[in-house]
Amino acid sequence: MPRAGTTHQVSAFLAITDLSSSTVLTHVVTGERAAVEPELGRALRSLTGPAGFTEEELRDLTGSTDGVLLEFLTRRGFVVGAGADERAGIDSLFALAAPVSTPRDQSAGVMRGFGRQHYFQPRPLSTGLLDGRSGPLRKLTVLALGGCVTEFARDELVSQGLERGLDVRLVGAWPDSRGRLRTLVDKYRPDVTVLQLSIQPYLTELWDHGPLATEDERRERAERLRKVGRSWIDALAAATRDSGIGIVHNYGPGALSPYGRYGHRTGWGDRETVARLNADIDEALRPHDHLMLLDEERLVARYGARQLFDDLWFPFGHHGGTPDPERETPHQLPLLGASLAREYLDLHTAHTEQGRVKCVVVDLDNTLWPGVAAEDGFSWLDHDRTSTWIHLGLHQALALLKSRGFLLVTASKGTESQTMERWRNVRHPLLLTPDDFVLHAINWEPKSRNLARVADSLGLAHDAILFLDDNPVERHEVRRALPGVRIAEGPVHGFRERLLTDPLLDRPPAGHEAARRTESTRGMLKRRELGETLDERALAREVGARVSVRRAGPDDVARLEELLLRTTQYRTTQWRPAQHEIAELVRDGRVTVCHVTDRFADYGLVGGCVVVDGRVICLVLSCRVIGLGVGPRLLAASVRELGPARERVRGSFEPSDRNTPAADVFERAGFRPDPDGPSDGGTEGAEHYVLHDPADLIGPEFTEEAHGPVGVS
Repeated sequence: MPRAGTTHQVSAFLAITDLSSSTVLTHVVTGERAAVEPELGRALRSLTGPAGFTEEELRDLTGSTDGVLLEFLTRRGFVVGAGADERAGIDSLFALAAPVSTPRDQSAGVMRGFGRQHYFQPRPLSTGLLDGRSGPLRKLTVLALGGCVTEFARDELVSQGLERGLDVRLVGAWPDSRGRLRTLVDKYRPDVTVLQLSIQPYLTELWDHGPLATEDERRERAERLRKVGRSWIDALAAATRDSGIGIVHNYGPGALSPYGRYGHRTGWGDRETVARLNADIDEALRPHDHLMLLDEERLVARYGARQLFDDLWFPFGHHGGTPDPERETPHQLPLLGASLAREYLDLHTAHTEQGRVKCVVVDLDNTLWPGVAAEDGFSWLDHDRTSTWIHLGLHQALALLKSRGFLLVTASKGTESQTMERWRNVRHPLLLTPDDFVLHAINWEPKSRNLARVADSLGLAHDAILFLDDNPVERHEVRRALPGVRIAEGPVHGFRERLLTDPLLDRPPAGHEAARRTESTRGMLKRRELGETLDERALAREVGARVSVRRAGPDDVARLEELLLRTTQYRTTQWRPAQHEIAELVRDGRVTVCHVTDRFADYGLVGGCVVVDGRVICLVLSCRVIGLGVGPRLLAASVRELGPARERVRGSFEPSDRNTPAADVFERAGFRPDPDGPSDGGTEGAEHYVLHDPADLIGPEFTEEAHGPVGVS
């Protein structure tokens, strides 16, 4: 029996195994395991037994400073509540377990039957990764359909996940049956499902035997492999549509070519085969917004095939990680597992957009360029030096981010007039100009004060800003005053890589609105200055605002997804649909969009409204046109276009800590509070509105309404 006051006990099913440099914890029933530091293994051994232990006793033995370590151990079943009956439910657990079978796919003609095997190479988990975390770990379940390559990423996923505040659990399976894929997804409800097509049973017929076959035979085998890949991608897309994201590996080239130095004379050689198969995977993924690509080809280009894969020693089709040739047991060196784990987590971050950066603030002197521009000018551009190309490389990376819709701002010590005079008079095809930046803060004030003003002016949370500065003292000052701001550490030559690889700076291909976001944001700031002395109606007249509302068409789906996913300030509900749901609503004629211009800028497609069966599901509007009265006019025009002819139209406002600007949009458009609310009660805390008579809607001042199908006025 547990001692009085104890809260936990070590699981009766925990096996603790000491290795030379780490300790492995294994739950013998569920198969959960983790490689940890030996100190934690010794602590758990000393706490094992029916007497139980307290959280304080665990902290004393491990040196852990918070409860995240206990949470980590409990979630994996290594530690349970005091007095828990662990045997209860084990029979049902085994009943749910999938049978171990030999993977086959006879219809594909490329898989020859390969036994399932788990590989093990632990990376010790440091309890230091668990200290200093604010808030609980977020669960992330990864279902990996692949071979030993994905298995070897297991421990790296756990360790790198903890560094990001994630509790990652990997479930591994062979890609043996496309029909079973749906079963696995339904069972585990993964946040991420990985499909690795580059496994030996699929590759060996082409990779190993292809060089000995004729060109026609290689073409036929490549076509079979292409069809297998397509069918798997289609199955993955269907199975994961409502369960997280899917990640598909493409094919990475090896370090050696089976065709030697005359491969360019060989039809359907290794380079041509990889290029064609990868292009087909790209094409198969494009229609599915919830599928992402794990680009093995890009990993090889970045790290080198010798460092990642094993074809220097093993047959080409084995396609495992680089081994130690002196070691007999199955293993791989750590780079491949570490790089795959990083990519899996980065792809998940990029897709979910958690913590998305919206603005990059950059220092000028010795960061954006070498030296002090006001004193040294731009003569550095005349020299073929390493530092010249490093800084031009940074300019190019920032220009790419601007084209994706990120805002650029300068924050630098100096006299603005002197710096700008030098900067505006220089031209170079790779050099950013002052007009590429939406704001400039060049003065002698603390940079934290300038960054705070930038955040306020642009309506950004501090964690939506990334700050680049060569000076560690300046970085420290900003970090201390504004702890939420993201800061790029390290030397200037590392900034380009950060900008072009950080998943928080990744976005899907940008449309016209994203490409001109700097122009439209600058117009918003100029308009805001006028708005300090004019009311909304007078401001709209003064700036010549024009609002065009029409039904959405297929070309608007990507932009609508961006608005519905990212807009936080001006939205009526928290509904965030997937792209395929938006496409269906657009196809059914349930969505309107609006386009806004004024004398300062063309803001592009900045708003959308969804009306289904007499209910306004959601209205969203870009913050760049707040203050022009666009929201009520978009709502009124949408109801006139999409609402039922003789029935009441209803809508709800779901308040959050960010969407106050949209709080009065229904009443301003002509709706009235609805005391009855929706029949299902609606979202808790929501405010409900009803339009009794279409005649109550505000008129279309400043608004052009295109009624009927898109393009018809």
